[in-house]
Amino acid sequence: MRSFRYIFTLLLFSIISFTAEAQEIKARVLDAETKEPIQYANVLFGEHHGVVTNDEGYFSFTTGKLPKSIKISSLGYDAQELDPNEVQNKTILLKPSTIELGEVFLSNKTLTPSEILEKVKDEVPNNYDLGLGQKRVFLRQSYFTNIKKFKMEVDESTIPGIDQNLMDRITAEMPKFTDSYREVLGDLYGNYDNQKFKIVKAANLYNPENSQSLEQLTDHLEEAFRKNLKKGSFLKIRSGIIGVKVDEEELEESMADLEKEKKEKTPEEIAESNAKNQKYLKENATQTINSLLGNIFWKKDIDFDLFEKTRKYELTLEGYLRMGENTVYVINFEPKRGADYKGKIYVNTLDYGVHRLDFENVKPLSKFKLFGISTSKDVHKGKMIFTRNEQGKYSINYLEQEKGETVGLDRPLTIIEKNRHVPGRNKQNELDLDLDFRVGEVEKVQLVVYEDRPLDKTDYEKLKVKDDFEYQKFKTYNADFWAGYNIIEPNAAIRKFSALEKE
Repeated sequence: MRSFRYIFTLLLFSIISFTAEAQEIKARVLDAETKEPIQYANVLFGEHHGVVTNDEGYFSFTTGKLPKSIKISSLGYDAQELDPNEVQNKTILLKPSTIELGEVFLSNKTLTPSEILEKVKDEVPNNYDLGLGQKRVFLRQSYFTNIKKFKMEVDESTIPGIDQNLMDRITAEMPKFTDSYREVLGDLYGNYDNQKFKIVKAANLYNPENSQSLEQLTDHLEEAFRKNLKKGSFLKIRSGIIGVKVDEEELEESMADLEKEKKEKTPEEIAESNAKNQKYLKENATQTINSLLGNIFWKKDIDFDLFEKTRKYELTLEGYLRMGENTVYVINFEPKRGADYKGKIYVNTLDYGVHRLDFENVKPLSKFKLFGISTSKDVHKGKMIFTRNEQGKYSINYLEQEKGETVGLDRPLTIIEKNRHVPGRNKQNELDLDLDFRVGEVEKVQLVVYEDRPLDKTDYEKLKVKDDFEYQKFKTYNADFWAGYNIIEPNAAIRKFSALEKE
């Protein structure tokens, strides 16, 4: 019989061997002339395998065996094929490519930008991989909250502890900017219309300061009312012409719920909460990916209307760029007749496939204001980058969408405690506040495709996706969580992320 020492040594050797084989390659890609980072450049390191650079030009990938070569390419630059041993922790400079007019493919007549976009629409069924596929994807959702204005003025308060000093202290301590991030790695099955998403691993960089000041305010109010409310009291809450009544039973239930939330959870309650969080995360990630694919540029009835309402845009052929062996038109678009977006589209001169599309809104998509409440959908921008697969079809390489809204409230708030059972005045206590705030919220979604394979319809229909996967919440950035997995490199804001509560 073999000794435990022999088995332990063999096991340790196997672990060391595996670790040695799994290598991480890191580098940065810059413009050779300007030394500016090249964002979302394609980095191919094997069949069906690739990554993109982040917004700072960095990329990384983990591989069990070093590939023979690494190919880096980006619109407007000469591609480079490099030895992976010469890439690690290096800066890679890509030279801008030059285009000779004689190299540009021209039809029998020179096409106008409008005619080029018409051909783009006509060739979608031929150019794009619309069939079923299996993709390894990484989804990053970034959430940003910016408090542009926040004022709480106490006009009257008969409740001890609730005064202007409290409101000023809370306002001063409230963080004006907070961020949080959700990252999901998984396998996406389906096409642009139907998807099934199997999550492999997920992390949440959570910032409790997002709601800390609001919780502090509600805690103070709860404690103050708890100490001063008399038996049999009810509250009348009014904001402008809108009012509600909260009776004693509802108050007790609300306060009991708050107390329950503060109590330490049992292991069973923690397990139940984690299961709910995982289910919600999966549903949210699936809906987010569905929304990204459902808003691809050729879809109808989407907010980005360049291809449905081309006549509302001023189109300009800015020039040509090199993309590998291909040449692309560079078309700029701006609003002409009340359109909402501006941007650039890069179209192959031979087959009219779109290599890349960048857009952003030039005005709010919608506004609403009534009774001191206002909303403005003021941010909508995105990127779509496609590469050709082995079948010669254009397939998703990178999708990005950013949506934001500003919400405002400028209204009075009055809380009156009334009690019919206490001798004397019916009104017991009163709090009058003037609220004036504007808060902007932005969600940025990034989807990177690393592997892309065709999928049989029968296999897709039989596929069942389970809810179990590894999921953790962090209050500081944890680089080890994604060790051994390929993701889009975190930028500086994510690497520096820290959401430790105040002492």
